Amino acid sequence: MERQTSNHPTARGALMFLSLEVRSYKTQSPQHCHDHTQLVLPIRGRMEIDVDGRGGFIDQSLAALVKPGSRHSQDTHVDSRFLVLDCAPTTLETIQMGRLAEKIYVPVSPATRRLIEFAELIGNQQLAIAASQLGPLLLSSLGSDTCCFSSPIEQLIARLRANPGAHWSNQAMAQAANMSMSQLHQRFRQLFAMSPQAWLTELRIQEAERWLRGTSLPIAEIALRAGFSDQASLTRTMQRLSATTPAVYRKVQKQSG
Repeated sequence: MERQTSNHPTARGALMFLSLEVRSYKTQSPQHCHDHTQLVLPIRGRMEIDVDGRGGFIDQSLAALVKPGSRHSQDTHVDSRFLVLDCAPTTLETIQMGRLAEKIYVPVSPATRRLIEFAELIGNQQLAIAASQLGPLLLSSLGSDTCCFSSPIEQLIARLRANPGAHWSNQAMAQAANMSMSQLHQRFRQLFAMSPQAWLTELRIQEAERWLRGTSLPIAEIALRAGFSDQASLTRTMQRLSATTPAVYRKVQKQSG
């Protein structure tokens, strides 16, 4: 993909074995291609992308794999940011990720999401140094799921776990799983004995608790990241489901840690 900006300039040869970089793109890029493999992992925002005539969009729950010679174009939001992995055409086969190479749109697993967060935190200067170690981990975390989530509902669950804070209405979930609303509710009842939104709320609480334990981010920001409308909404939900509040939960975790 044609790059607009990055946080740090990276020296690049004609074809590098593997590189990682945080980038942003022009809002629209015309159709183009390149001679290396490229994996685009959203950090923030979303991208509408067409790869060899297959249109779709990627967000924090879905990545795009662009093979050498594939003609592609994209349209992104202005404030979107992406972690981009460029590697030689043979890299996926070299590290036994051939199944991953068969795909264009790849679900982002929770493990992959944590690696993306780490990459964003260390920045491009450290990414240039750590690419040879972090790159294969990213590919492996994606490749391990490509053979596991075979059904549409499994792929949906993987996307929800990877990005619970996104705007997941019942309609959006049904569309992502390629099923009707009644089928969606039936499958969630069979799998989890609860409605899609009830299951998603529990998942969002788990995500909020992870941020409360592991970061010093303001509770209001954690609420938004986890998919709640504001801090008050998160507080009410935690009180209802866990009989605690975000502030109390964070304090207890710090004392026990």
